[in-house]
Amino acid sequence: MSKGLWRIGQKEMDCIKEAIDSGLTGTMNQRLEADFATKFGVEFAIGVNSGTSALHSCLAAMEIGPGDEVIVPPLTFASTAFAVMYLGGVPVFADIDPNTFNVDHKSIEEKITSRTKAIIPVSLYGLPADMDPIMDIATSNDLFVLEDCAQCFLGKYKGRTAGTIGHMGIFSFERSKHMTTGNGGIIITDDRELAERVRKFSILGYSTLKAGAYETKPPKEIIQNPEFDRHLFVSPNYRLPELCAAMGVAQLENLDSFVDRRIQIGQIYEEVVKDCDWLESQKTPPHSNNTYFTYAMKLECNKSGISWQDFRRVYLEEGGDPYYAAWKLTYNEPAISGMEFVENNIKYKKGLCPVAEDIQPRLIQLKTNYENIDHAKDQASALERTIMKLKRF
Repeated sequence: MSKGLWRIGQKEMDCIKEAIDSGLTGTMNQRLEADFATKFGVEFAIGVNSGTSALHSCLAAMEIGPGDEVIVPPLTFASTAFAVMYLGGVPVFADIDPNTFNVDHKSIEEKITSRTKAIIPVSLYGLPADMDPIMDIATSNDLFVLEDCAQCFLGKYKGRTAGTIGHMGIFSFERSKHMTTGNGGIIITDDRELAERVRKFSILGYSTLKAGAYETKPPKEIIQNPEFDRHLFVSPNYRLPELCAAMGVAQLENLDSFVDRRIQIGQIYEEVVKDCDWLESQKTPPHSNNTYFTYAMKLECNKSGISWQDFRRVYLEEGGDPYYAAWKLTYNEPAISGMEFVENNIKYKKGLCPVAEDIQPRLIQLKTNYENIDHAKDQASALERTIMKLKRF
């Protein structure tokens, strides 16, 4: 298998060339935002330079500040929690559902205090979070909901697209995601006020920016004047580079096929695993679809007597591609483990989320990002041989 990005073709190269030939004027950024908003059926889309930047910008728009609590799952990429901390907020970790691996709404409800200001449900591994009860909790407690869909493009929850149900949704364009610009991210919302705050925050607090990329800018005689006030507040520059946006325009045209490919590969694995009583795949509720950023399953070590390390070793011996374990739970990472917020009565230590702590060391994440379906079938065969070989132990 080539290590090149099989998803990059002539269309991407043509769009990049067009951006260069046009003088890098921002047209491709506008096109990507307009096309993405249309694709997802929302009013506003704002491109940024990473999924982490998208999270940070949204939380700033929600006016998260020192001491404010934001409820997040512990089983996800650390950016979800770190973005809260960039603003002085306090991530509060809610436990996960043992079957879907997504955040459990019952645990969210238990974690709410007078300091809670927002919830970030993550649609993990391509499976939409259970949004209806989360939105009910948010409405009852006057909380913002920011959907982290970095791993879930075009996922459906009860007929609605993941990322469009909360107050804002974010997506990542990092290399491994369903569509990529090398790196980058995008924010979607129907809320004009939040969209304008996000756009201003993501580009240095620039005074002329509005919710929509196409909205009228002041004439040059105003912005070129020595008395012109440019920056309303201190904030980072998270602008999505024009060449990345150009690549995104092309990628978006093929997003459906990219997602369909991963679903097809996920279902190939599912056929192998479904009759194995000591491997349990991520459960997809009947009202949702899984877009399989990766194919996730947990190893039932007590039933099988097999360790995670033994499974991986045999899988590689049988021709399987190397795969990652699940991330360490965020609050167990050295960066924040042991950290204490006295006023919030919170300390990051083991025992906060017992379900997640039980499942995380046993999770297996098989690749679904393959161009060649035959190679994916070979990987499924390696998985089948691994199961059969380990059964005999």
